[in-house]
Amino acid sequence: MSEIGQMLPNEKPEHPYLTSSYGGKLFGNFTTRFCAGCGYGIIGQIYTRVFEDEKLDPRLYPLVVGIGCYSQIMLIVHHAAQKILTLHGRAPAIATGIKMANPKLKPIIFSGDGDCLGIGGNHFIHLCRRNLDAILFIFNNSIYAMTGGQGAPTTLYGANSTTTPYKMFENRSDGVQLALAAGATYVARTTVAHPRTFMKYFKKALRHKGTSVIEIITPCVTYFGRKNLSSLGAEDVGEKGVKMDRAGIMMDWIKRNSVRINQAKFMTEKELFNKYVIGEFRYEPDKPEYSEEYRKIQEIAMR
Repeated sequence: MSEIGQMLPNEKPEHPYLTSSYGGKLFGNFTTRFCAGCGYGIIGQIYTRVFEDEKLDPRLYPLVVGIGCYSQIMLIVHHAAQKILTLHGRAPAIATGIKMANPKLKPIIFSGDGDCLGIGGNHFIHLCRRNLDAILFIFNNSIYAMTGGQGAPTTLYGANSTTTPYKMFENRSDGVQLALAAGATYVARTTVAHPRTFMKYFKKALRHKGTSVIEIITPCVTYFGRKNLSSLGAEDVGEKGVKMDRAGIMMDWIKRNSVRINQAKFMTEKELFNKYVIGEFRYEPDKPEYSEEYRKIQEIAMR
């Protein structure tokens, strides 16, 4: 089965959600195509766990997946999930079409930082402003990983990449701030180093009627970590740091670079520079939802 993905030894005791995943259900084993240390495996496992624990009806929660390294997450997500792989940057548009064709559905969208905030930025903005009942996860690994490690809209200032070998000098895009400005009614950010918080936000988004945007900070060891030092983002620019070429080092870096929203309120702009502010930024459950408002227009037109 080498063409399917890397077959790894099963954990002992066996992972309780192994057979819930597509690969586990098919082969009775864990299989993955992700690089060692990639955070997408954590995201896929958490999605599968929530899907199983919440007993989600796969006919009501279609999974719409964008284009990026994470597109290979299909092997890890729940075997029963109804999955569709879309064009680059167009996942929100496809999800909108699905929802409008059948308002009973609640699309769950997987989108990378480049996919969502780069080529798909326009579709992302309009999903948020319409307040369509859908969940959008932004997987932010600070790099265009699938195409060779180029600098992305989210790459931190001073970071190295294949297209910024000296340093990134552009201002980075903030997915949370864009979602807030565009009108999303539930907006949050967490990291793969905070899995329980991730599950909490996911479950809240499932119950929210409107556009939920959850950004997840995740490591890319291969194209981001090994080109940068753990001192990236440190207040003391003289700090030496080590190359982030292992998952543990990158996870520790993500934790150190994350600031909770209640702490951020007491920090200066300089102190927050190159940091990830995590927490819930907006929750507006009473704002009109797009497909319901559209149904009202249809009723008026039919009179």
